[in-house]
Amino acid sequence: MLLAMSFLSTRCFTTEILEGFDVQRTSGLHDTLRKYAYLTRAITQYYKQHMPEDDSRLNGVCPSFSEFIRRCQELDKVTVSDVFSIQLMQVSQVTEEVAIAVVDLYPTLVSLAHAYSLLEGDVCAQEEMLRKQSNNVVSSVASKNISRFVWG
Repeated sequence: MLLAMSFLSTRCFTTEILEGFDVQRTSGLHDTLRKYAYLTRAITQYYKQHMPEDDSRLNGVCPSFSEFIRRCQELDKVTVSDVFSIQLMQVSQVTEEVAIAVVDLYPTLVSLAHAYSLLEGDVCAQEEMLRKQSNNVVSSVASKNISRFVWG
């Protein structure tokens, strides 16, 4: 567990410094939920102040999900899958080719974690899952390292 904590701390630092993301740290589930509530209120307040009240396209304060997606597609921004690929490449033995192969199978960290959970604690199956599903594009070592990175 201590090794996993050290690994996670290193990855957070790398994500902040090298990738320029602001990593929000919390002390546990309760603190995380409180942080999400705060961020939700801040976003809502921002939209109340910056969006005209007579905008008939809005049902509430924030744009609809489809409008949000449309606006995001217009931007030349990094996607969740792009960020996930970058995170994967921080894992030992994971090259760009391996990261792309994993993201083709599982576009988000959540989808990969869900696939691991379906193996119901079978550590060997979890460690070999990506190697098998990628037809050996993901090496056995990389598959094992990714499993440990995601599933600890």
